[in-house]
Amino acid sequence: MSPRRIGSTPPRSATLPSSKLAQSKLPARASTLPASTPTKPVATAPAVTATKPTATPPGATAPAATDSKPLKHPGMPEGAPSYSPWELSTGQASDVMVSGGDNKLTAPLAAKQKLFVDKPGSPFQKDTFGGTVSGNVGSMQASTSSYSGSGVHHYSAQAELRGPHVGYELQKTHAGRLGVTSGQVTAEANTFKAQAQAGVSLDRNEHAYTAALTAKAETGVGVTASAGHDFNRHVGGYVKGEAKASASAYAEGVASLDPKTATAMLSGQVGAAATAGAYATAGGHVGRLHGSVTGGVVAGAAAQAGGKLGLENGFLKHSADVNAAAGVGTHVKTDVAVDLRHHLEPGIAAGLRPALAGATSVASPASTIEPEKSRIENFFAKAFHRA
Repeated sequence: MSPRRIGSTPPRSATLPSSKLAQSKLPARASTLPASTPTKPVATAPAVTATKPTATPPGATAPAATDSKPLKHPGMPEGAPSYSPWELSTGQASDVMVSGGDNKLTAPLAAKQKLFVDKPGSPFQKDTFGGTVSGNVGSMQASTSSYSGSGVHHYSAQAELRGPHVGYELQKTHAGRLGVTSGQVTAEANTFKAQAQAGVSLDRNEHAYTAALTAKAETGVGVTASAGHDFNRHVGGYVKGEAKASASAYAEGVASLDPKTATAMLSGQVGAAATAGAYATAGGHVGRLHGSVTGGVVAGAAAQAGGKLGLENGFLKHSADVNAAAGVGTHVKTDVAVDLRHHLEPGIAAGLRPALAGATSVASPASTIEPEKSRIENFFAKAFHRA
């Protein structure tokens, strides 16, 4: 019998730093920065049939045209927490990138929605030049949300106006003996987008009371190109380049009251910026570990002013900030994420060849690879006879 161990080393996952939401600072980073979660193109064959464009449902908010949308790698969980162990900005990179004016109030799930204006416009989509062109001639929505019950009261009104916008997407994949290579090119242009919200939220259970008024307008263009190669589902890498130019203006005011924490605060902020940036990203994944390195250059001009006055955690605080900047700067950062849902079976060295259907270009049910299941999933599948 082997001797009993006196102590044990804690699991490696417990030593990883936890993801924390970054508190807002003045100035904040604008939409010209690439997303913090590393993404890469999916190695899937393009669809044979073109999908028919549909109008945006009421209450849905379409993404800004300046937001790049590289496809997520299948092994990367959606919205996974990421950790940036190193980040550096030089020059005027932080000063010329400002953002604000986003909606502050979120309606409860059971809130009653009343739609006053719903003009989805005329969305279109067409296959051309080997890719897909899609867009809309413009849309407009205006609605209210109300809820009262269980000590919670919410009343808000929001509106969104979007001008003509167009996008282009091209995606190609190739399956070989050493894995799957994929590439993607996207381009988007947004002439105008504006949104505004006003309302109050009262929670007597938590003694939290908030009133907010926000407004935001923006325009921009962007181009993104990415390429990746997956040896198998455990090992892969990708590179991505993106260039963006945008202009935005915003204003917001918030009043908050929380007697439990002795907080009664008034705050406001206005700003405007015009920026252009170019970024390059290289990343990959080995087993559960995903990582990337991003570097870029940004140039532009920005101005903003803000202040706050009131009690915060029992302390009387007041501040006022006025910033204006113009110039060029650089930004470099790294991102690391651990996918705890990823299973290392079969081994990392296995599977360096495509499926039979990919090699012969013939669809075959026998060559379909089912996703792996964890032990817990297998247990419940057997318990309910769904294995």
